[in-house]
Amino acid sequence: MAKGPVEPELPLEENHGIEDIDLGEEVQYSFLEYAMSVIVSRALPDARDGLKPVNRRILYAALESGLRPDQRFRKCAALVGEVMKTYHPHGDQSIYDALARLAQDFSTRYLLIDGQGNFGSVDGDAPAAMRYCTNGKALLRLANGTIGMDSLAPIDPDSEIDLDLKVLGKDGVPVRATKYFHSGNRPTLKIITTEGYELEGTHNHPVLTLQSLAGVPVLQWRLMEELAPGDRVVMLRGEPQEEGILSEDDYLLANLAGAWVSEGWATDSNVGFANLDQEWFNEVLAAYDRLVGGPRSVNTELLPSGRVLHRLDVHVKEKTHFNRSRLAEVVGSVAAGKWIPSFVWTASPSFKKAFLQAMFEGDGSSSLLGRNTIQISYSTISPQLAKDVQQLLLEFGVVSRQSCSARGETKVYIGNRRDARLFAQRVGFWGRKQEKLLAELATIPNVTRFAMSHDHVPFIAEYIRGDSGARGKDREWLMKHNIDRIERWERDGDEILARIPNDEVRRVVEPLVTGDYYYAKVASVEDAGVQPVYSIRVDTDDHAFITNGFVSHNTECRLSKLSMELLRDIGEETVDFGPNYDGDTTEPLALPARFPNLLVNGSTGIAVGMATNIPPHNLTEVSNAVIEVLRDPTIQQDKKKMLATVMKHVKGPDFPTGALIVGQQGIKDAFTTGRGSIKMRAVCEVEEGPKGNPRIIVSELPYQVNKARLASKIAEMVNKKEIEGIADLRDESSRDGMRLVIDLKKSAVPQVVLNTLYKRTQLQDNFGVNMLALVDGVPRTLNLADVIDEYVKHQVDVIVRRTKFRLRKAEERAHILEGLIIALDHIDEIIELIRNAADTAEARQGLMARYGLSQVQSDHILDMPLKRLTALEQDKIRDEYNALQETIKELRAILADPSKVRSIIADELTELRDKFGDDRRTKIVPDEGEFDIEDLIADEDLVISVSRDGYIKSVPADTYKRQGRGGRGVKGAGLKEGDIVEHLLTTTAHSYLLLFSNTGRVYRIKAHEIPKRDRTARGTAVVNVVPMRPDDKVAAVIDTRDYETNRFLLIATRKGMVKKTLFREYDSSRKEGIIALNLKDGDEVVRVQPTSGKEDVLLLSRLGKAIRFKEDHVRPMGRTATGVIGIRLAEDDAVVACAVISDEKRDLFLVTQFGYGKRTKLGDFPRKGRGGKGVIAAKLTKPRGPIVGAVIVGPDEEFFLISSDGVVIRMKGSSVSRQGRPATGVRVMNLSEGVSVSSVALVIGDERENGQGKLA
Repeated sequence: MAKGPVEPELPLEENHGIEDIDLGEEVQYSFLEYAMSVIVSRALPDARDGLKPVNRRILYAALESGLRPDQRFRKCAALVGEVMKTYHPHGDQSIYDALARLAQDFSTRYLLIDGQGNFGSVDGDAPAAMRYCTNGKALLRLANGTIGMDSLAPIDPDSEIDLDLKVLGKDGVPVRATKYFHSGNRPTLKIITTEGYELEGTHNHPVLTLQSLAGVPVLQWRLMEELAPGDRVVMLRGEPQEEGILSEDDYLLANLAGAWVSEGWATDSNVGFANLDQEWFNEVLAAYDRLVGGPRSVNTELLPSGRVLHRLDVHVKEKTHFNRSRLAEVVGSVAAGKWIPSFVWTASPSFKKAFLQAMFEGDGSSSLLGRNTIQISYSTISPQLAKDVQQLLLEFGVVSRQSCSARGETKVYIGNRRDARLFAQRVGFWGRKQEKLLAELATIPNVTRFAMSHDHVPFIAEYIRGDSGARGKDREWLMKHNIDRIERWERDGDEILARIPNDEVRRVVEPLVTGDYYYAKVASVEDAGVQPVYSIRVDTDDHAFITNGFVSHNTECRLSKLSMELLRDIGEETVDFGPNYDGDTTEPLALPARFPNLLVNGSTGIAVGMATNIPPHNLTEVSNAVIEVLRDPTIQQDKKKMLATVMKHVKGPDFPTGALIVGQQGIKDAFTTGRGSIKMRAVCEVEEGPKGNPRIIVSELPYQVNKARLASKIAEMVNKKEIEGIADLRDESSRDGMRLVIDLKKSAVPQVVLNTLYKRTQLQDNFGVNMLALVDGVPRTLNLADVIDEYVKHQVDVIVRRTKFRLRKAEERAHILEGLIIALDHIDEIIELIRNAADTAEARQGLMARYGLSQVQSDHILDMPLKRLTALEQDKIRDEYNALQETIKELRAILADPSKVRSIIADELTELRDKFGDDRRTKIVPDEGEFDIEDLIADEDLVISVSRDGYIKSVPADTYKRQGRGGRGVKGAGLKEGDIVEHLLTTTAHSYLLLFSNTGRVYRIKAHEIPKRDRTARGTAVVNVVPMRPDDKVAAVIDTRDYETNRFLLIATRKGMVKKTLFREYDSSRKEGIIALNLKDGDEVVRVQPTSGKEDVLLLSRLGKAIRFKEDHVRPMGRTATGVIGIRLAEDDAVVACAVISDEKRDLFLVTQFGYGKRTKLGDFPRKGRGGKGVIAAKLTKPRGPIVGAVIVGPDEEFFLISSDGVVIRMKGSSVSRQGRPATGVRVMNLSEGVSVSSVALVIGDERENGQGKLA
């Protein structure tokens, strides 16, 4: 085998451009070069304009492309292509991602790109792809017809043209399309549904789908490459909006075309039509003769079946008339290659209806099947015709399916009873077949529970049954009926909605069940090869349009008004330009940036070995800081002073998603050092759900937290039992705002659950600040003062350069005007000079020599039109020159005085602030430590008891069991001999307790701060819990959450005095207590009651006297007042109980010293004037003893009785018989010898502050 020529060896001494290098050094050098390239050219923002190179190039390319705020939107792909082609030679996806971020209101505090369409969401949904299109054969629904995407207008590949077209939008309403795009040849996919509907488009073409997100049915855009078998795609199937009356010729044409496509043929050799129905044949023949005309023959043929076939034939030599008619489009349509002609697609609904009637009259049929079902079908051996028929039926809201036989025949059939009825109403057959169809439909029962079609809306039945909030019969009805069927909603929609109490569920469901959408199931997603693709721009918020029945959409953009302030004055040599990547043009190295964008919008980026993470701030605050620095130049000379100054204005980051910043330390660290960790927390509120359970509503999330991922994390924690108390989780966010609902179990303590979520999820997150930016091309970590200092220096440079540019332009213009004025002053001589000159050059030289003019001046004189010689024009020239002299003077003054430069910057920034500034979104709240101890304490029900000898304790309320009347109870407080329990109340751990002393002072403490003790324990001395005086005793204990639930406190004294004071006057954290009221000598506090100010007051005395009077008989008094007389008592009597009455249906329960009690209607106590002696409340005897206490109860409410030896019994109101006012009562507590009842207290559950009154 012969060998090829051998390369000659090079002499070793000749290096021929090859150098020996050290590999380690080369790798080190190359990596360093790469790292610096990433740092400077890609990852870090410039301190001057706050932009990374890709952002700067996007904004500048948008400006150069004319995408100003007052211009129309353009497709994002066009801008991305321009950026990539001219300035940024990287992948188009990375450019688009950067562009989309500038348009995301959840990522960018002040939007720099005004976007239309889907640019992503806080749930982590990616922006809709920038370049997405359908193939050319996709049928676009117009307001007045249908047309292929490749037939809208002549257009070159990879181009766009203007369009003025009405298309159908997402809801079937006509909207305006203004651009047509040919996006060249692209890889495509094909969606095929189980019904046979198809759509071909690019991998990233978005279509509308119905998804179940956390159990909630939601319409959502999905890319074709994201779809999988089983997904539900949304198809428009509303009724046509126009159905006018056709002209006779149009009607005949529609019939003729439908008949010919079904039963006719048109080949190169002959044309014809055949049918067995003579009536139908004669109709077609008459239409042919009228619309086509020309020679034709009519024949009949006897078939083996005995039926007669009627034929119309046109010989090949006689096709001239046919070829000139509208039917010529079907020439070449053999049976297997038939399709619906284009003039049908572009016609009105009335025309299409007549066309379909003729088609189905030809090759269509209907038949009854078993179980009250019906099938309407159309058969053809042309796959394309089957697709066309299916699409045309969908335009009339009729859903059909395709099936293929072994013989190669495709049948389009309607097997759904609802769609069969719609076909009969909206389309139908032409003749006898329509009569047959109507007769068949008449035999099928109307909509019943057992006779509904399968047409349904996925996911809604489970959603409604799970989240509707319905109870009782409504819930049973919803569970029993098939509430996902479209026919059910058409018939019983109002009834279904009436059974759903949850407004949010109704809001979600109603748009889905109108019947305008069909939710087709995806059967397959297949590769469709590389092919030309097309798209349009639709001038609506969602940019949606209909192709092949599928709902499609796109995104567009333009510069925002604020971004124009970044670019303002760029044409006045305010910044340096450098060559682009290939040297063909130039690009700005920084933008003029008329506002401090680095702070206002922040920046994030990862370079090699370093990263930046700058949070956004409030434009108003930052502008105010810059303005003060500009107004006082001395501030910049002292960095400490400057930092203190700007921190007065800039309170902290201001995130686009709002939320809370917890604490100041992270802000202080970031502002002073450029680094810090800022704690962010979601905005959460606790409210009562429809079932009475508490729920947490999340309305704002920390910056950059993915809502969907957060919800998934919480759900995972619940499933793994890592958190307790959560019953359900759902996302009710809408256009009105974010609303993440966390339903809690009834037993859960909301604050405890919330604190756990703060600790273990991104409901609380940290933003790690690293204010790294490029200063003169070098990465530097900047504090707040440094950032503003660099910005101010940049603005000074911008204004100086702008002023020099304007000065130069003004001087150049003034120079020209000087020449024109000289010419006007010597106009006759100059005209003579010009007239006598041989040519322009001689005239120019003459002007320059005689009048000392420059060449520029001479050229302008020579170019000056004769109309400038009028007196008016001469005045204009002189006025302009004088104005320019003033301008030049002002510009020179600016350049000569740095304070004027700073003043201009401040004034222009003030104007910008006033135009674009807004209020803070992120609130800054104090950080009370990791969490207050109370955050981790369950807000459980507690029983607080205070003994006569001054011992206090708390016991969980569920320690005590309910017992019947006469029970002996369970052992309560183990008191020392001679001590008894005097005060008992049920409260919650997070409530405040107000301890009123008998001498008129009040002390505040949290219930959970009362030491917990065993049920049988004695407790802790009160003086060890609050600083009460040793000789004082606790006279009353009041609990409250907020000092607002009740408006007043009513205090009753032993001598019958009462005083009413605003509750909030007792809101004091003074540990030593405050004065509750001033007492008269020998008097002391007996009871204290919260009140609203509008109820009745009931005072009960030890000897069985009671008085009831209107509360407004006691005027509000100051905290230290003494009060007024409430009841006049006998000398040996004293008040033992006080209550506020707000519900007449409840009873007064009173108990005597020796264990007797009774219930008496409150209505039995008549209302009297304040200060009277009262009426008999009970007939007392020596064995029963005096009254020791009373409570107001309902039959289902409970109360505690406690004995002098510490035994507690828990009873229900209904267990004590109701008796009249003079009655003596019955045994309610069995007591041992020497033991007596010491007190009674109402058991307070979830409704303990319902305003119905409490007596202690």
